[in-house]
Amino acid sequence: MNRRRLSGSSTTLSDRRGTEPFHGLVDRTLKRPVSSALGVLAVLSIGWFTVGVAHVPVSPSPAWSVTVLSAVLAALACRDTARSESLTARVRSFWQAFAAAVGLIAVGVISNAYDALSGPGTPSQQIGPVTLGIYLCGVLIALGALLRLPIGRRSRTEWLTLGLDAGIVMLSAGLFAWYFVIHGSPEMTVVTGSSLPGLIVIMLGFVAVLAAVKLALIGTGPLDRHALSLLGVAVLVAATGGALMPLLSSMPWLSSAHVAVPAACFVLALAAERQRQAAGLPALAPRRRPFSLLPYSAITATGALLLVSAWEPGDETRVIAVGTLAIVALVVVRQIMAFYDNAGLLRRLDASMLELSRHEQRLRSLVQNSSDMIAITDKDMTLVYVSPSSERVLGIPAEQGAGQPVTRRVHPDDLPVFDELARKLLNVPDASAVCQVRMLHADGSWRWLEIVATNRMDDPSVAGIVSNSRDITETRRVQDQLVHQASHDGLTGLANRTLFAERATEALDGAEGHAVALALVDLDDFKGVNDRLGHAVGDALLVAVADRLRACVRPHDTVARLGGDEFAVLMPDVSADEAGAIAGRIITELGAPVGAAGHNLLVRASVGLAGGRPDDDAPGDAPRMDASELLRRADVAMYAAKEQGKSRYARYAETMDTCAVEHARLGAELQRALTSDELFLLYQPVVTLPDGELSGVEALVRWRHPERGLVSPAEFIPVAERNGMIVQLGAQVLREACRQMADWRRRYGDAAPARIGVNVSARQLREPTFPQTVADVLTDTGLEPGDLLLEITETAVFDGGPALQAVRAVRELGVHVALDDFGTGHSSLGLLRTCPVDVLKVDKSFVDGVTGTAEQSAIATSLAQIARALRLRTVAEGVETEAQARRLYQLGYRLAQGFHFARPLPAEEIDDLLAVREAANAEPLDRPALAG
Repeated sequence: MNRRRLSGSSTTLSDRRGTEPFHGLVDRTLKRPVSSALGVLAVLSIGWFTVGVAHVPVSPSPAWSVTVLSAVLAALACRDTARSESLTARVRSFWQAFAAAVGLIAVGVISNAYDALSGPGTPSQQIGPVTLGIYLCGVLIALGALLRLPIGRRSRTEWLTLGLDAGIVMLSAGLFAWYFVIHGSPEMTVVTGSSLPGLIVIMLGFVAVLAAVKLALIGTGPLDRHALSLLGVAVLVAATGGALMPLLSSMPWLSSAHVAVPAACFVLALAAERQRQAAGLPALAPRRRPFSLLPYSAITATGALLLVSAWEPGDETRVIAVGTLAIVALVVVRQIMAFYDNAGLLRRLDASMLELSRHEQRLRSLVQNSSDMIAITDKDMTLVYVSPSSERVLGIPAEQGAGQPVTRRVHPDDLPVFDELARKLLNVPDASAVCQVRMLHADGSWRWLEIVATNRMDDPSVAGIVSNSRDITETRRVQDQLVHQASHDGLTGLANRTLFAERATEALDGAEGHAVALALVDLDDFKGVNDRLGHAVGDALLVAVADRLRACVRPHDTVARLGGDEFAVLMPDVSADEAGAIAGRIITELGAPVGAAGHNLLVRASVGLAGGRPDDDAPGDAPRMDASELLRRADVAMYAAKEQGKSRYARYAETMDTCAVEHARLGAELQRALTSDELFLLYQPVVTLPDGELSGVEALVRWRHPERGLVSPAEFIPVAERNGMIVQLGAQVLREACRQMADWRRRYGDAAPARIGVNVSARQLREPTFPQTVADVLTDTGLEPGDLLLEITETAVFDGGPALQAVRAVRELGVHVALDDFGTGHSSLGLLRTCPVDVLKVDKSFVDGVTGTAEQSAIATSLAQIARALRLRTVAEGVETEAQARRLYQLGYRLAQGFHFARPLPAEEIDDLLAVREAANAEPLDRPALAG
């Protein structure tokens, strides 16, 4: 805050050192040896002087000794303060000068004692010229030390005020000095024998007044104000003591110096101690007095002098003097009250200005350090003011942005949004609006800004639109990324199921009579890739498939990954022929080898194609066309393609729904059949060639429906495969077959079949618990592992993976394994080396041609030779004629099964055969004779 002076005041609003109780300063001073000695000497001098006034002492020498010692100790105290390292150089210099001045005064006291105690008429109060000269030098050094204290810079008005106040005080002091010269100095001259003591007293008085002026009006500079006050008191005590010397003219053995000098020296010691301690005291609040009392004290003192001097002439003069003093006193009181009123007004004004300044600084700091850009635009959307934060937000200095149209930096695509913001604001006073637009950064990039603007045109201090803009580029980027992640597949980058459903709905709602087609793509046997090569290769394959699907469709078509290995292609505004062509192109593209993680893979896919219109009014109870219905139809068509042999596409037809409904109904009924004993087993014999002796049996499941009668396995087995019930069904068949075989072993011994064959589906082999299920069944039924033959298909183990591991696991149990329908699936001779099998079962399609030409029987012949080379047993399936049986025997087959030997039989009929065989001592079955 700026320093202020009021009329008649020299008080500055500068920091003050804190004060302490006077008794605390005295206590601390008395703890120092020099200062405590001065205190003792001051007390002794006062006591000695009191006694000397009442009684004539024997000799004044002790009093002069105390006086001399006090002056010497005071000089030492000032020297100790001057040596304090905690003080500034100017303060140490002042105390050094003051120590020198007190030292000279100590010498002067010694000389004064000599004058008083030597010569004729002693003791006396005479002062010699040498003594007066020494005193005068000490006073002049002290006066010079005060005058050298620095004075701060002031304005001309302040110097004028200071001069007036100082003039009042000095003029008052001059009147007192004049009065002393007229009335007191002659008596002092008579007592001391010289006029110089009076001059010294006057000078000491002026030194005290100068100290007061320095303290109250000018300020202390680097000197502690309380130390300076104590110095003034010390000088005033010395001057007062000198002025009282005429009162002791009748007592020559006494001198006012006996009590004035020790008392002044003790006060001087207090001042020195205060100066030493001032550096460590905390600063308090600045003084708040609006004026200085010193000029008014001088006026009051002068008035008192006037009253004293005018008291003798007469009553009239005394009345006038008293009245004049009363008027002056009232004017002084009125002036002081006015000063206090003005000071109060100034304090309130200063407080208001300070608060306003704080608000202004706070607002400026907020604007300058805000991360948002604050701007004011006129009605033409031209920038009138831009905050410094524009350089952080857009890289543009504030001075460069001012005066430019805002639209110059708005992205062209976002101009309609910004124009709408301006339209809303300009038409309604105090209206607020928010928008998000892109603005050009100084580096050439576009930054998203969120602008909150308010119309302040009606505010004269603003007269514009105030906007607050913050950079939300990173927020928008994260939001866009989250939106993309929420609507796209993380692996392939295709649309996910949610986005696909939205676009399908939009396509159907906006088709306006145009057809919309959906191709549902499902990769065939994809699980084998994951199981055999790992999920990393599987993921790479899915990414490659996604890229190929993108290449097969039109620019405005949507390719989505619905989950796993299932993809969908949405084709709006497409004809049936175009949709078929795209589906065919997908089959062709996916049929080519695909590179995935260093592997070249052959991918096959089944595609279901469905189309519809939004206004499709299906007859009957069929659901209205929507996205879910379109997807359902494509799914039905896709499963139809799989049933037709895979790697093809099928177009949806209403008859497929009938089949799907039938399959669903059959699946539900099959679930019931598993728990209601509707399923049973038949056993087809496997005989030896050429004699037709029973070698083993194959367990075949049948379903006796309570309403439909016997249901063919060709109907319910595919349903069980599709819905996963084949696992439960297979486990039940395995347990029942093993139980029956164990029963035959117990009852017929060696006459029982050598082993029983049980069909196992690919789905069962993929179950991690399948080997344990086999082990548990063998344990529970008591069947030997070697009596069980598990029949699997080539397709189930062609891709390896868990299925092949399961086969190896059951082989380790001692169970035999047969490849069923060998030659019809993924036929590979390498499979015979990798898959641990014991038996090859040659499919009926190869057996049918054994009686034909050499070309027709070539496969059956080759398989028999391969089996012999690999030491595998072969079983010819589907033998229906004697000629086939004879020819198979000639080709090397020794086991066969088929209707020529026996149809599948219930367990009771197998019991009859075994009983006959046991009774006939294992004679051959009564069957047509075979070729020898």
